[in-house]
Amino acid sequence: MRRGVVIGQLVRRTVGDLGFLVTTFFVALPGFIVCITLLVVGAGTIPAIVGFLLLTICLQAAGGFARVHRNLLAGRGFEIAQPSYPARTKGLRSRLRRLTHPQSWRELLHIVLVFVIGTATFPIAVVWCASGPVGILYAIFGIWIHNTDDGFGWLLGLPGRAAQMIVYVLLSLIVMGTAPYVLRGLVLAHAGIARALLHDEASQLREQVSQLATSRAAAGEAEAHTLRRLERDLHDGPQQRLVRLGMDISAAEWRIATDPVQARQMLRSALAQSQEALAEIRTLSRGIAPPILSEQGLRAAITALAARSTVPTTVDVDDVPLSDAAQNAAYFVTAEALANMAKHARASSCSVELRRAGAIAVITVTDDGIGGASAAKGHGLAGLSERLRGVDGTLAVHSPTGGPTHLTATIPLTSSVPNSAQRPVPSRP
Repeated sequence: MRRGVVIGQLVRRTVGDLGFLVTTFFVALPGFIVCITLLVVGAGTIPAIVGFLLLTICLQAAGGFARVHRNLLAGRGFEIAQPSYPARTKGLRSRLRRLTHPQSWRELLHIVLVFVIGTATFPIAVVWCASGPVGILYAIFGIWIHNTDDGFGWLLGLPGRAAQMIVYVLLSLIVMGTAPYVLRGLVLAHAGIARALLHDEASQLREQVSQLATSRAAAGEAEAHTLRRLERDLHDGPQQRLVRLGMDISAAEWRIATDPVQARQMLRSALAQSQEALAEIRTLSRGIAPPILSEQGLRAAITALAARSTVPTTVDVDDVPLSDAAQNAAYFVTAEALANMAKHARASSCSVELRRAGAIAVITVTDDGIGGASAAKGHGLAGLSERLRGVDGTLAVHSPTGGPTHLTATIPLTSSVPNSAQRPVPSRP
């Protein structure tokens, strides 16, 4: 059974490789004719200015063929990234900018080489695939087609009809057995040329730099938002309590000589204020960078969040290798999701899961509340997307009216943003 599956896969791959080689040739032939014609005519008419326009059209046609060849190679399992061309705007100058793009000229060279290679690989593939079945058919029906002993077997010194049939069958079987590997080698030749000429490293690096800049900007915005929220919470909570604490102590100091009983009551009130302020500061510090996260890991930190939730919450967290910044982001997302659920969802149960799926970590927070949650601007979950973008992560919220709500966050195991750019403000001991 296993051998049959392998043979079936080999046959499908061979048929696909043959289709690729045939299609590539019949696409490269008109592409070569069009591009070379435009190149020659454009180069000859450069003094008349119109040649520059023809050369631009030539490079655009070569780029179109390169795009088709990339798609064909992708169908055979060879992925080659698309390059970034100069941005097009209105005006002739923008169109002529293609002439200064090195990748465009590499694509023109690519179509010439693919046509040359395709002219050789196309007949080799067709003949190799056809010669096996044709040889077997000739060995079977050759006795009625040819009656003299002057075939290939006779040249090898094996006279006789039976000997010739055996030779043809053996050669045909050898050709058929090697066809999958020969065709795969021809496809690899096309893939090698494409990778050498169509893989634009400069464009890929620019895209990576752009993604890195976006991630760093998102991380900086998320950190700034965290600082603003911390400042607001400190001002509205502990700072007000500390101001009242100072006033109570000052009043108790004035009354301690004249009204000791009232002074003691004021001091007891001041003590309560200090304890409440301390509790609020600890709560704020846990929301930024809880000590349990750095000391015991993400699983213990999420379990502690679930234990403090006012809604019964189950936790199922795998050990996932995440950087410090990614762990902070995962903790922050979970904390915000649980807080938003407790305030607005009217849920009776909730679950938190953290799983590894290939190269990403997937966090899922589900509740059976009334639904209606949204990550759009102005909603309670709005800041989570920016927080996740800082570690190249994504957020998806599915919360129809009536529930349930599913919040899914994904975080790559390796992020392109340095930890220093993502790490939130550390908590004070």
